[in-house]
Amino acid sequence: MNEKILKTLENAINDNRVPTRRRFPRRMTDICVAAVDGVNYPVHDWSQCGVLFEADGRTFEDGSEHDVTMKFKLSDVVTEIPVRAKVIRAGKTKIALEFVNVSKKIQQAFSKVIEDAANMKKDAETGNA
Repeated sequence: MNEKILKTLENAINDNRVPTRRRFPRRMTDICVAAVDGVNYPVHDWSQCGVLFEADGRTFEDGSEHDVTMKFKLSDVVTEIPVRAKVIRAGKTKIALEFVNVSKKIQQAFSKVIEDAANMKKDAETGNA
């Protein structure tokens, strides 16, 4: 019987052959900026493991690490989340950073931002804003 199961598994087609590089979904609708070295950059998208923002690629070197403050506009406050990040891609106009050594506290802060954004969207849809 085990041989039959193994044979079936060998012939099975796996729909998920290409592994995804993303651990978390990208978020593109949040109002936020990434502050690096005192300069605020408009965010294209972000997730709990990194950020893509618009900037002159010549000012960032691949592999360099930076202190970044993610600033999110929520319902009535601006939430700031400081995190360390590494440049993984510096293009002409966009910079991709991967957050490094993300603590539980930072993970919880990002989760709170996502939760608040979802609640704001729900309130706007139901007219409770």
